[in-house]
Amino acid sequence: MRGASAPTGLMVAPGINGFVPELNARLPYDPEGAKKLLADAGYPSGFEVTMNCPNDRYVNDGEICQAVTAMLARVGIKVNLLAETKATYFPKILSRNTSFYMLGWTPATYDSHNPLYALLATPGEGGQGQFNLGAYSNAKVDELTGRVASETDKAKRDAMIREAFKIHQDDIGHIPLHQQALAWGMKKNVDLVQMPDNFNYLRYIVVK
Repeated sequence: MRGASAPTGLMVAPGINGFVPELNARLPYDPEGAKKLLADAGYPSGFEVTMNCPNDRYVNDGEICQAVTAMLARVGIKVNLLAETKATYFPKILSRNTSFYMLGWTPATYDSHNPLYALLATPGEGGQGQFNLGAYSNAKVDELTGRVASETDKAKRDAMIREAFKIHQDDIGHIPLHQQALAWGMKKNVDLVQMPDNFNYLRYIVVK
Protein backbone atom coordinates (compact mmCIF):
# COMPACT_ATOMS: atom_id res chain seq x y z
CA MET A 1 0.00 0.00 0.00
CA ARG A 2 3.12 2.24 -0.05
CA GLY A 3 2.29 3.66 3.36
CA ALA A 4 -1.26 4.62 2.38
CA SER A 5 -3.02 2.35 4.86
CA ALA A 6 -2.90 1.31 8.52
CA PRO A 7 -3.05 -2.28 9.85
CA THR A 8 -6.16 -2.74 11.97
CA GLY A 9 -7.63 -5.07 14.55
CA LEU A 10 -11.09 -3.51 14.52
CA MET A 11 -13.97 -3.45 12.08
CA VAL A 12 -14.11 0.37 12.27
CA ALA A 13 -11.51 3.09 11.85
CA PRO A 14 -10.68 6.17 13.95
CA GLY A 15 -13.29 8.83 13.35
CA ILE A 16 -16.17 6.36 13.66
CA ASN A 17 -18.21 6.79 16.84
CA GLY A 18 -17.46 3.85 19.12
CA PHE A 19 -13.89 3.27 17.91
CA VAL A 20 -11.87 1.60 20.68
CA PRO A 21 -8.14 2.41 20.34
CA GLU A 22 -6.97 -0.36 22.70
CA LEU A 23 -8.76 -3.00 20.59
CA ASN A 24 -7.20 -1.82 17.33
CA ALA A 25 -4.16 -4.09 17.64
CA ARG A 26 -3.63 -7.05 15.34
CA LEU A 27 -2.84 -10.54 16.52
CA PRO A 28 0.93 -11.23 16.37
CA TYR A 29 2.49 -12.75 13.26
CA ASP A 30 2.95 -16.37 14.34
CA PRO A 31 3.16 -19.01 11.56
CA GLU A 32 4.09 -21.78 13.98
CA GLY A 33 1.14 -20.92 16.20
CA ALA A 34 -1.10 -21.00 13.12
CA LYS A 35 0.16 -24.47 12.18
CA LYS A 36 -0.57 -25.70 15.70
CA LEU A 37 -4.11 -24.33 15.52
CA LEU A 38 -4.62 -26.08 12.19
CA ALA A 39 -3.38 -29.36 13.66
CA ASP A 40 -5.62 -28.96 16.72
CA ALA A 41 -8.57 -28.40 14.36
CA GLY A 42 -7.80 -31.64 12.51
CA TYR A 43 -5.91 -30.17 9.55
CA PRO A 44 -2.23 -30.95 10.27
CA SER A 45 -1.44 -30.73 6.55
CA GLY A 46 -3.60 -27.67 5.96
CA PHE A 47 -6.49 -27.56 3.51
CA GLU A 48 -7.56 -26.07 0.19
CA VAL A 49 -10.06 -23.22 -0.26
CA THR A 50 -11.18 -20.81 -2.98
CA MET A 51 -10.95 -17.10 -2.21
CA ASN A 52 -13.18 -14.62 -4.04
CA CYS A 53 -11.70 -11.19 -4.49
CA PRO A 54 -12.48 -8.06 -6.53
CA ASN A 55 -9.72 -6.61 -8.69
CA ASP A 56 -11.30 -3.22 -9.50
CA ARG A 57 -13.11 -2.07 -6.34
CA TYR A 58 -10.56 -1.18 -3.63
CA VAL A 59 -7.03 0.19 -3.83
CA ASN A 60 -4.71 -2.72 -4.69
CA ASP A 61 -7.48 -5.24 -3.96
CA GLY A 62 -6.10 -7.92 -6.28
CA GLU A 63 -2.59 -7.45 -4.92
CA ILE A 64 -3.84 -7.65 -1.33
CA CYS A 65 -5.52 -10.98 -2.04
CA GLN A 66 -2.36 -12.26 -3.70
CA ALA A 67 -0.42 -11.36 -0.56
CA VAL A 68 -2.99 -13.15 1.62
CA THR A 69 -2.71 -16.22 -0.62
CA ALA A 70 1.09 -16.26 -0.30
CA MET A 71 1.03 -15.82 3.48
CA LEU A 72 -1.52 -18.58 4.04
CA ALA A 73 0.56 -20.92 1.86
CA ARG A 74 3.32 -20.64 4.47
CA VAL A 75 1.16 -22.51 6.99
CA GLY A 76 -0.15 -25.11 4.56
CA ILE A 77 -3.40 -23.49 3.42
CA LYS A 78 -3.70 -23.63 -0.36
CA VAL A 79 -5.82 -20.75 -1.61
CA ASN A 80 -7.25 -20.87 -5.11
CA LEU A 81 -7.57 -17.16 -5.77
CA LEU A 82 -10.45 -16.07 -7.98
CA ALA A 83 -9.97 -12.35 -8.63
CA GLU A 84 -12.61 -10.79 -10.85
CA THR A 85 -14.39 -7.57 -11.72
CA LYS A 86 -16.81 -6.17 -9.15
CA ALA A 87 -19.65 -6.63 -11.65
CA THR A 88 -19.49 -10.40 -11.16
CA TYR A 89 -17.83 -10.49 -7.73
CA PHE A 90 -20.51 -8.78 -5.66
CA PRO A 91 -23.53 -10.73 -7.00
CA LYS A 92 -21.59 -13.91 -6.22
CA ILE A 93 -20.67 -13.12 -2.63
CA LEU A 94 -24.00 -11.45 -1.82
CA SER A 95 -25.74 -14.68 -2.83
CA ARG A 96 -23.37 -16.33 -0.33
CA ASN A 97 -21.78 -18.40 -3.09
CA THR A 98 -18.36 -18.11 -1.45
CA SER A 99 -16.19 -19.77 1.18
CA PHE A 100 -13.61 -17.02 1.64
CA TYR A 101 -13.77 -13.42 0.47
CA MET A 102 -12.54 -9.86 0.97
CA LEU A 103 -14.91 -6.98 1.65
CA GLY A 104 -14.41 -3.30 2.43
CA TRP A 105 -16.80 -1.23 4.54
CA THR A 106 -17.38 2.45 5.31
CA PRO A 107 -20.14 3.21 7.86
CA ALA A 108 -22.27 5.85 6.12
CA THR A 109 -23.55 6.96 9.54
CA TYR A 110 -20.05 7.41 11.02
CA ASP A 111 -21.34 5.22 13.86
CA SER A 112 -20.41 1.71 15.01
CA HIS A 113 -23.99 0.47 15.03
CA ASN A 114 -23.82 0.40 11.22
CA PRO A 115 -21.13 -2.33 10.98
CA LEU A 116 -22.45 -4.10 14.07
CA TYR A 117 -25.84 -4.48 12.40
CA ALA A 118 -24.69 -5.12 8.82
CA LEU A 119 -21.48 -7.10 9.32
CA LEU A 120 -21.44 -8.71 12.78
CA ALA A 121 -25.08 -9.48 13.61
CA THR A 122 -26.57 -12.87 12.78
CA PRO A 123 -28.21 -12.73 9.32
CA GLY A 124 -31.92 -12.13 9.73
CA GLU A 125 -34.86 -9.99 8.73
CA GLY A 126 -34.78 -6.29 7.91
CA GLY A 127 -31.25 -6.33 6.52
CA GLN A 128 -29.65 -7.56 9.73
CA GLY A 129 -26.36 -9.26 8.91
CA GLN A 130 -26.90 -8.65 5.20
CA PHE A 131 -23.16 -8.38 4.63
CA ASN A 132 -22.20 -10.96 7.26
CA LEU A 133 -21.50 -13.40 4.45
CA GLY A 134 -19.71 -15.95 6.59
CA ALA A 135 -22.77 -16.14 8.87
CA TYR A 136 -20.82 -15.33 12.06
CA SER A 137 -23.29 -15.59 14.93
CA ASN A 138 -23.07 -14.72 18.61
CA ALA A 139 -26.25 -14.20 20.61
CA LYS A 140 -24.60 -11.69 22.94
CA VAL A 141 -23.37 -9.57 20.01
CA ASP A 142 -26.91 -9.62 18.61
CA GLU A 143 -28.32 -8.53 21.95
CA LEU A 144 -25.82 -5.70 22.33
CA THR A 145 -26.40 -4.55 18.75
CA GLY A 146 -30.11 -4.22 19.46
CA ARG A 147 -29.49 -2.30 22.67
CA VAL A 148 -26.97 0.02 20.98
CA ALA A 149 -29.68 0.98 18.48
CA SER A 150 -31.91 2.45 21.19
CA GLU A 151 -29.54 3.55 23.98
CA THR A 152 -29.33 7.35 24.35
CA ASP A 153 -26.78 7.53 27.16
CA LYS A 154 -23.44 7.94 25.34
CA ALA A 155 -21.28 6.36 28.07
CA LYS A 156 -23.52 3.29 28.32
CA ARG A 157 -23.80 3.04 24.55
CA ASP A 158 -20.03 3.25 24.01
CA ALA A 159 -19.50 0.58 26.67
CA MET A 160 -21.90 -1.76 24.85
CA ILE A 161 -20.18 -1.11 21.52
CA ARG A 162 -16.84 -1.89 23.12
CA GLU A 163 -18.20 -5.13 24.62
CA ALA A 164 -19.63 -6.24 21.27
CA PHE A 165 -16.36 -5.54 19.45
CA LYS A 166 -14.37 -7.35 22.15
CA ILE A 167 -16.57 -10.46 21.92
CA HIS A 168 -16.30 -10.45 18.12
CA GLN A 169 -12.55 -9.96 18.30
CA ASP A 170 -12.10 -12.82 20.78
CA ASP A 171 -14.25 -15.04 18.54
CA ILE A 172 -12.18 -13.95 15.50
CA GLY A 173 -15.50 -13.53 13.74
CA HIS A 174 -13.77 -11.73 10.89
CA ILE A 175 -10.13 -10.94 10.08
CA PRO A 176 -9.67 -7.16 9.79
CA LEU A 177 -6.80 -6.27 7.44
CA HIS A 178 -6.25 -2.56 7.08
CA GLN A 179 -7.81 0.89 7.03
CA GLN A 180 -7.42 2.32 3.54
CA ALA A 181 -6.22 5.91 3.46
CA LEU A 182 -7.96 8.58 1.40
CA ALA A 183 -5.94 10.42 -1.23
CA TRP A 184 -7.03 13.46 -3.23
CA GLY A 185 -5.03 15.81 -5.43
CA MET A 186 -5.76 19.50 -5.97
CA LYS A 187 -4.18 22.69 -7.26
CA LYS A 188 -2.44 24.98 -4.79
CA ASN A 189 -5.24 27.56 -5.05
CA VAL A 190 -7.90 25.07 -3.90
CA ASP A 191 -8.75 24.36 -0.26
CA LEU A 192 -11.17 21.62 0.68
CA VAL A 193 -12.30 19.54 3.64
CA GLN A 194 -11.75 15.85 3.04
CA MET A 195 -14.68 13.88 4.44
CA PRO A 196 -14.13 10.42 5.97
CA ASP A 197 -16.66 8.88 3.58
CA ASN A 198 -14.50 9.94 0.61
CA PHE A 199 -17.06 12.44 -0.72
CA ASN A 200 -16.32 16.09 -1.42
CA TYR A 201 -19.02 18.71 -0.96
CA LEU A 202 -18.91 21.97 -2.90
CA ARG A 203 -19.84 23.98 0.20
CA TYR A 204 -16.52 22.93 1.77
CA ILE A 205 -14.38 23.84 -1.25
CA VAL A 206 -12.71 27.26 -1.60
CA VAL A 207 -10.96 28.39 -4.79
CA LYS A 208 -8.56 31.29 -4.17
